[in-house]
Amino acid sequence: MSKNFKATIRDRYKGRGNCWVKVSTNSPVYSEIITFLEDKDAETYLMHIEREGFAWLRFSKPTGTPESPKCIFEIRYKGSKIDHPDAVLEIDDDIAATLEIIGNTPVKLQLEVDPADRKQKAENPQPKKRRRSKSNQDEDLQFDVEEKLVVVKEAALTSATPYEIKEWEDFLREEGLLEETL
Repeated sequence: MSKNFKATIRDRYKGRGNCWVKVSTNSPVYSEIITFLEDKDAETYLMHIEREGFAWLRFSKPTGTPESPKCIFEIRYKGSKIDHPDAVLEIDDDIAATLEIIGNTPVKLQLEVDPADRKQKAENPQPKKRRRSKSNQDEDLQFDVEEKLVVVKEAALTSATPYEIKEWEDFLREEGLLEETL
């Protein structure tokens, strides 16, 4: 790795939600998580990761040397919003780089919520209705579009005023479209 290997590692996990990684059940890191949590009060977290089929960790910081870079991850087993400075795993960067980034927080993805209690997104969200001013609340403001088009089509043309002619000539001159004769 380069001289500034820590910045390279930090950049990988930069951005909201990008510090959370997904640990599949067949990963060696998954067994490290289970072993670490054996003597902890982590039944809820273990229930969630078993139900979802993967665990999640939060990137904390890079460590190690350029020859042997490592990453520190927090196991937030009491809840993803609570810091767990005492529940950390040090993982080789080679292995950490293979962990999939979730791309959002566990709270936003509702990973820590029972599926029956999860909020569903509206399939076809209704556009917000405009508020009517008080003067128009009682009136029905519908109008016939075809009627409006007919009115526009039937608008009478008027002669241009001297001011409009001068503005048009100035525009044409600036665009190089007006041939001036001397």
